[in-house]
Amino acid sequence: MDRMQGWIGRKDRHPVEIQAVVHRGDGSSESVKLSNFSEEGCRIEAGSDFRIGERFEIAIPRLGQLKAQVRWALPGSAGAKFLAESGA
Repeated sequence: MDRMQGWIGRKDRHPVEIQAVVHRGDGSSESVKLSNFSEEGCRIEAGSDFRIGERFEIAIPRLGQLKAQVRWALPGSAGAKFLAESGA
């Protein structure tokens, strides 16, 4: 596959339907659906919008809480990258 200029590659994500909970920096929580997933990140479908750069924790069944940051956002969905650092 040819990459477009400015394209940042990522590992392949796998289609899933996982219910999770996002815990945002303002203290609010929201149930969301993960519609694809890799070891590096996921796509989130939610009833509210996310901001690019926003950091949060996401509680995923059988994986626990992971810190993440929004890399792209559209109304009702966002792409998040998992963070290895401490502090969301």
